[in-house]
Amino acid sequence: MATGLFYFGANIVALIASVLIGAGCLISNPRSFNARLFAGVTASTACYLVGRISYAVPPDVQVQFWAWPYLLVFMNMGTGLWMILGYSLFQDDKRIPRWMIGAFGAQLLLSAINAFGYAGRDSSVLQSSAYPGVVNFIFGPLPLAMQSAFALLALYWAARGWRVDLDESRRFLRGLFLIVVGGLSFGINVTELYLVDAPYSSRAPFDNAITLIMAAGFVTVALAVLRFDDRILERLVDRASPLHDPEVDPQFDRDLAALTRALEEEKVYLTPGLSIGDLAKRLAMPEYRLRALINKRLGYRNFNALLHEYRLRDACEQLADPAKAHVPILTIALEVGYQSITPFNQAFRDTMGCTPSVYRRRRLKPA
Repeated sequence: MATGLFYFGANIVALIASVLIGAGCLISNPRSFNARLFAGVTASTACYLVGRISYAVPPDVQVQFWAWPYLLVFMNMGTGLWMILGYSLFQDDKRIPRWMIGAFGAQLLLSAINAFGYAGRDSSVLQSSAYPGVVNFIFGPLPLAMQSAFALLALYWAARGWRVDLDESRRFLRGLFLIVVGGLSFGINVTELYLVDAPYSSRAPFDNAITLIMAAGFVTVALAVLRFDDRILERLVDRASPLHDPEVDPQFDRDLAALTRALEEEKVYLTPGLSIGDLAKRLAMPEYRLRALINKRLGYRNFNALLHEYRLRDACEQLADPAKAHVPILTIALEVGYQSITPFNQAFRDTMGCTPSVYRRRRLKPA
């Protein structure tokens, strides 16, 4: 009895912490798309935790209620929302791909059909022997596998671009995101997939472990996240480096002059594979300080965005030069610092709205 109450209490603690996190984000910036997504994630997590409370007692004493299928549907939304949130937060100026929305919708539809086929707390009609194995798979393990894939994608979006992210507060958020998604969402989905057909007696130890992990994880996240200012998701307070305000620190003016000289006169951006660490060494400047300088003084959130701007400016000049009309575009891409044609073409299209060849043709077209 005491053990059951302990795990019940852990579930309640995790539930309260998740609700506080979501409410804090939504109240702080209700018009933010990211804040709304995050609130959706925490709402789904809260539903999951409510569902987990029902697993604190054996099935033979379980009290069923009519809202169980709806609760299952909301429980299965969380990982897909994590995936979309990760892309929205960390992939600058890129629209959420349609395939991502489609995959999330498909997973949610399969989970909903399965949920409304539940005959009780632990079994769905679609998972019974009355249906072929392929039906059991499509409405059982497949949605769980898709959720695990969504969690992996969320981890990928958070990890991708870590080194070139100039916003120290967002780098902290990436780490927090990785901990939450990696330690909770992905681990839970994999465990649920592994135990999809396991009896209650086999599930109980894993369920109890998940309960404790979620309680500890969400309390930690709540304490960390709720310390930040009113733009908690989009612009976190800079707590990652002991920098002075760049507006009042005179050293930043000297550092900015050195950076400008390196970019405008020395054209360091022409160096293929240039990293922010390489540039910091060249300027004899701590890397964390260079990140803050580029972010706070020049307004870039991503080091690659800075390189793209200078490189594409040079490329546009060359593409518009009649004397270089016969120079291959690949040659120009390599000359301005790109290591292959693919990232050059992508960056050019994203910035100029057309391909390099179309841009050249338009600029060199006789009047």
